[in-house]
Amino acid sequence: MTNEKRRAAIIHSSIGTGHKTAANALCEWFSMFNVETICLDALAYVNPLIRGIYARTYLEMVRKAPQIWGYFYESTDSPEGSIGLLIGLHELTVKLNARKLLKILYDFSPDVIIFTHFFAASAVAQEFRGRIPIILVNTDFLSHIFHRDKDVYDEWFIASQEARLQYEADGIDMNKVHVSGIPVRRCFADPPTKSTARAKLGLSQESEVFLVMGGGIGVGPLEDVVESLSRVDGATVLTLCGNNDDLREAMEERFYDNFKVKVFGFVKDMVNIYAASDAIVMKPGGLSTSEVLCMKRPFFLCGVIPGQEQRNSDYLLDRGAAKAIFEPRRTAHTVLSVLRNDAERKRLTDIAGGLARPRAGEFIVKKVLENI
Repeated sequence: MTNEKRRAAIIHSSIGTGHKTAANALCEWFSMFNVETICLDALAYVNPLIRGIYARTYLEMVRKAPQIWGYFYESTDSPEGSIGLLIGLHELTVKLNARKLLKILYDFSPDVIIFTHFFAASAVAQEFRGRIPIILVNTDFLSHIFHRDKDVYDEWFIASQEARLQYEADGIDMNKVHVSGIPVRRCFADPPTKSTARAKLGLSQESEVFLVMGGGIGVGPLEDVVESLSRVDGATVLTLCGNNDDLREAMEERFYDNFKVKVFGFVKDMVNIYAASDAIVMKPGGLSTSEVLCMKRPFFLCGVIPGQEQRNSDYLLDRGAAKAIFEPRRTAHTVLSVLRNDAERKRLTDIAGGLARPRAGEFIVKKVLENI
């Protein structure tokens, strides 16, 4: 370790929002240790037409044909099912102007390159591996084989002991695999109180506040969930539609005359939204559930997409950290059965607190700095 300021390049892909949020969180934590960072979207450096097709294909599949996405995710999660696709992705990223991304990296001259999504990692590793560490930070509780490529990454930071078993089964050197949790922003290490958050958001201190989230891309049975919760006497329902403008407009139209329902698009100040809430109904994205675990609020899973979300859901439900909403039209019944039961509410929040890793980003940064 030298006194010279070190540099970390953090690369994500704008597929969903969790990968970018994790990358930005890592930049925050690195800044605490006087490390210069650059945060790059790998998809921003490929042909715009192809970028649009790549992103749109994922979004449309998840929104309109989630079972197909789930089949693709599961069927490629094996050495036999993924090898041809991995090679194809590598060749594709090189052809689609990965040279632009590589030039930025050469100009920045990082001491370490960290990915929160696998896109373009193989092309970058071909140029830089062996000279500086190439690291993957996983943003889901379990891993896909795309994340465990020994020819691309030097080290891994993962979210759970169960994911560690996947790496061990692949014969990866376990000294290079670190169970860190998923990195969240520094504010989640010291979140505001409920009263402070409600005062900032202009919400009642007395009434119940429910938060309903459709994830960064805004999918799931939000309308039925919100309709059910809006019938609770005196309650306020905060409804987040992410980047799905069509969904936001539909929700605004449906609930335009219901003062109890507040509809939002993508929200940056999530820590106050979480803190103001008594209960949260959400999809099990790895990053968003990691944030919620830090808040120690009872949360409920709904609208689970097959693939990585299903695995996250299985992980959280297996540990008793969350409850499932099986019938969205009866969401209020499920939520109130917890909120009106002090023992059950405490059980859920205690388990959530035990799984929370609010300083995962700090752990990752310290470990990385040991080796650069």
